Amino acid sequence: MKSKAVMSIALSILGSNALISQSKPNVLFIMTDQQSYNMMSCMGNKWLSTPNMDKIAIAGYRFERNYCVNPVSMPSRFSLLTGHYASEVGVKENTSAYDDSKVQKIVSANALGMVFRKAGYETLYSGKTHLYGTKDVSEYGFTLDGRDPYDGPAIYAEKVLDEIGKGKKSKPFLLFLSFLNPHDICYKAGMDKRFPEGLSPENARETGRQLALQKTLSADEYRKQIPPRPSNPDPINGEQEEMVVMDIDSRVWNVAQWDLYNWMYHRLTESVDAQIGRVLNALKKAGLEENTIIVFTSDHGDMNGAHGLALKNVLFEECQRVPFIFVGKGIKQNYADKSTLVCNGLDFLPTICDLVGIEYPKGLAGISLKPFLTGQGPKTERKYIITEDHNGYQINDGRYKYTIYELPGYPEILTDIQTNPGETINFSNDPSCALIKSSLKKELMADLAKRGLTPLPENRTIENIRKAEKSKGKVEVEY
Repeated sequence: MKSKAVMSIALSILGSNALISQSKPNVLFIMTDQQSYNMMSCMGNKWLSTPNMDKIAIAGYRFERNYCVNPVSMPSRFSLLTGHYASEVGVKENTSAYDDSKVQKIVSANALGMVFRKAGYETLYSGKTHLYGTKDVSEYGFTLDGRDPYDGPAIYAEKVLDEIGKGKKSKPFLLFLSFLNPHDICYKAGMDKRFPEGLSPENARETGRQLALQKTLSADEYRKQIPPRPSNPDPINGEQEEMVVMDIDSRVWNVAQWDLYNWMYHRLTESVDAQIGRVLNALKKAGLEENTIIVFTSDHGDMNGAHGLALKNVLFEECQRVPFIFVGKGIKQNYADKSTLVCNGLDFLPTICDLVGIEYPKGLAGISLKPFLTGQGPKTERKYIITEDHNGYQINDGRYKYTIYELPGYPEILTDIQTNPGETINFSNDPSCALIKSSLKKELMADLAKRGLTPLPENRTIENIRKAEKSKGKVEVEY
């Protein structure tokens, strides 16, 4: 009787929060497309204003040394939703030439929505999909509500969070919101030959709106809004055209073209920030903040002029590093982790499962970051992360990045992001770095061999990749 009385008094004092703590937390996952890590004002970027992303950062824990698995959409998103590399299904690019049987095997066992649905969650999705083996994300365990990646996720969040807040849904939820921008920079700020007639009205809409805004500015107003060009505009020594062939046309742009591209990239980021603000307001209005974990990230970044390149799909910092922020009860607030080496595509699934108390699939390459976020439990020591792109593999130990390419002669790049953060120097042939290169290469090749990816092909040029796709009756998938 005495213990029951004590429990009754405790519940009376704690109120509803005690009841909330006994249930599994909700999860709100917010993802942008093509947003580099430094494209937030809280990162010191004074050329844009992102008050809503900043709110998330202030309320939570941000990993500033986070890398995407692959700096292009489909393989990166596949990893985020499964914890697996795209190379495991035979592709590393935006394509329909994946091995469907391998995709379905991984997805049925490991997909984020499947794991959470089995744990009793309602799994909801809105916005851009762009995934291997699905058109409506049902295979990944989600119910899709609209593919409009612009206003769609915000509109849906306002609707469904209001319903949940009013008690119309009883299960804990995993709400995955996939926004498109600042991805529309892919239309090269309106310079793309497809713009606007060759694009759907939806694809041209936001770029068109920003171009109309730019025309209302005086020359002086516009000039004051243009960020400076990157300090590393030149190609790295040892570069071969096939390493960067998808983006190399930007190297002939003039100053006016680069200025517009840079200006537009910042404006498109501000545009998606406003959409995120609608979601955060809806969460607060519904009274669901207390028991919801918020995760914010992007699938990859954008070169934005670094090495003279635009867009993505190269293994350099600008399009590899992206935001990765966690907010929730028990998670450190306003904490910027500048040293921990993280990979959102590999680490997100085990981390979010661990945070909500769900057992995650075995054998994943990633780790749970819960001990870092909460300060509780032993932290997993990580020596390096391994990432990939359409014709290369990279190992990153936090200082040195070694990359080998599946091209004739297997060209290599070794960068030192501590002494040369702009990655302007390739140290792969520097005798003083021979031991470092040898050690990293050994670790990388052992990992690839373990996953059945060696011997590496020597002919993954863009031309050969496209020929292989056509031979399978498949095609390259648009950005």
